This record gives sequence, C-alpha cells and structure tokens, in this order.
Amino acid sequence: MIRKIVTVLLIFALTSAIAQESVGIPRYLQNPMDSITKQNFNETLETFFSEMEQGKLSEDLLTPQRADLTKSQLQELMNYEAKKDSSAKKIQDKQLINIYPISTDNYLVTISYTYQNPETNPILLYKINLVATELNDKFTFSVPLDYLTRYWKTETVGNITYHFRDHIYKERAKVFDSKNSKIAEKLGLKPEKMDFYMTDNFQEVSELLGFGYSLYSNGKYRDGYGVDSKTIFAVMNNEDFSHDMFHYYSEQINKRENRNWITEEGIAYAWGNAYYTDKNGEMVTHDRLVTELKDYLTNNPNTNLFAIFSTNEKIFTNIAPEISVRSVISGIIAEKIEKEKGKEGISKLINAGSQDRLESYLKATNTLIGINKENFNSKVAKLIKEE
Repeated sequence: MIRKIVTVLLIFALTSAIAQESVGIPRYLQNPMDSITKQNFNETLETFFSEMEQGKLSEDLLTPQRADLTKSQLQELMNYEAKKDSSAKKIQDKQLINIYPISTDNYLVTISYTYQNPETNPILLYKINLVATELNDKFTFSVPLDYLTRYWKTETVGNITYHFRDHIYKERAKVFDSKNSKIAEKLGLKPEKMDFYMTDNFQEVSELLGFGYSLYSNGKYRDGYGVDSKTIFAVMNNEDFSHDMFHYYSEQINKRENRNWITEEGIAYAWGNAYYTDKNGEMVTHDRLVTELKDYLTNNPNTNLFAIFSTNEKIFTNIAPEISVRSVISGIIAEKIEKEKGKEGISKLINAGSQDRLESYLKATNTLIGINKENFNSKVAKLIKEE
C-alpha cells in the first residue's frame, strides 16, 4: 500500500514538474551546442517563455538592435497567454522543435504552439521562429528579419530606406516620400525616417517577423504591415504606404478614444491612398476613386448616397474587393473641411469620437460645414460634382 502511495506521489510530482515547464524540449531534438552552452540556452529559453506567460518580458532577454520590434511582435503571444483559462494553463502547449546555428554566435530557433483538446486532434496555433544570440554566456532573442533579409539590397529615397531583393520603382518611392512629408507637415509634425521592406504578400511579412505559421492569419495575403518601430512592410510589393502613414502620425497627436474612424479612413484615402493595390499591382488613389464614383452615379442616377455611405456598400469590386465607398466620400468631405476650416477643422473632424461613430461623425460635419443626415444626399452630390 505504501509503495502504491509513493508511486502515485512520484507520478504526480513528475507531472507537476512537466506542467510547470513553459517550453517542452524533446529528448530526440538535435541541438549542436556543447553541454554547458546547451544548459545556458535551455534555462534562458525557459525564462523567456515563462515571462511571456506572465505578461511581461525583460529587456535583458531581447537582442538590443531589434528589441522594440521583437517585443511588439511577441505581444500577440502574450495576449494569447492572457486569454488561456486555468485548465489550458496546466497543459504544456509550447515545444522547441528545431534549432541550428546560422553563424558563430547565432541560432535559429523554432517553437510550436499547439492547442490540446481531448476530444479532437491537436491544433497547431503558431510556429514561431526566433534568432537566439549568444553573448558572454547569455542568450537574447530577436525576430529573424535581419537574418532573412541579409542578402537584400538597400536604397534610400528621401526619408525612406528601402530593403528589396531585386529593384524598386523609384517614381513610386518618390511619391511615397513626398506624401510622408506632406502628411506629417499637415498635422504639424516632422516627417520621420523609416525602413521599408518590399514584401510580396502578408504571409511573407509574417515570416520575416517570426510567424512561420499562425492559425489566426493563415491564407491572409493582401495586406502589408506597419508602422511598427519605424518599420514598414509593403502591401503587395508596392512602394507607397501613405495610407497608414496618416494613421501613424494621427496617433501621435490624437487620443484613440477621440479618433473617429470614418474620418480617419477618409483622410487616409484622400491624403494617402486606398491601401490596397489593384489587379495590376498599382496603388489605388483617391482621385481615381472619385472618378469611378462619378461614373457609378452617372450609371446609377437613383443612388441614395447616404444609404451607400452608411452601409459602406461595395461598389468598387472591379478595382479591388476591399475598397470602401464610405472612405471615398469621407475623403471628399474632409477635403472640403480642410479647404474651408483648415487644420483646426480637420482636427475637430478627426476627434469627433470613436463611440457611435456615424452619429458622432455627422454631428461634426454638421457643425463644421452643415452636412447632416437630412441633407447628406444633396450636399454630398454637389461636392462630388465639384471634385
């Protein structure tokens, strides 16, 4: 009887010990490090993921030259850890599945995250790739961006340093640099220097930032990414990222709870672009969309402008499925307000409020230039004709 009790206690102790480990390291894993280095690495890796489970991450564990970008990317994993219930926290869901040297003091490390459910097969949530750097018997971690782009070319256009495999379209790059400066100056800010990576699609962006796979973004491909730590990743390999530059600069001077996203998207279209590329890889401009809107209204004379604005009806699918008619119209209204009320009027429009955003937006437009729900059709139709 005593032997059985001792056996049960040992099993419980071993199970608890395993459950307390943040990252599982299989015995069959081939780690080329010597025994002392391997021990240091295993201990640091455990500390690294244990801290993420607790929602914190020490700067000492991040490789300095990419610390901000790495921490930003790992926030998704910390958010995932914070959402786990008590039963999920008891299951070891992370495992070291690959490690190999990429230079004298650097190793590429791959960690898998798996959702365990007794009733179904395991589901892969994430596959994370990080570069572990050894310095003075200590390890730090970084996203693999610099390693994966080590053979890429660079060229600086104004304030923007482009990173690319083959070539960039200089005219597009000049347009973006000009818009970057103009958007900042319109908001009373100094244009910033950026690193711009020319990526073919969102899956490539994810790879460069360490997400070899994510359940939550599998199949997503039409987006770029940024601005994060003064770093931009192209939308479908296009050199113009001016849409999100407006959001980036706006965030610096306007509180999120005040920012109205009908306004924000409209100005991002008008001052920047529509974010998405067309079927030929060209960035979709506001001017082009205004022309398309005029043609649409000519062909559909009974269109209720307020109806397509409030429901954000898809009328530009011939150009790109994501294009928003609400943002086109909002951009037209913003241009009118900028012309009549200047920077102060734009600031009031941006800060119309994030709650009940359509109602808040119309309240602001009514105060600024007299556009409200009742007269929206007639007044906006006039603005469109004047464009």
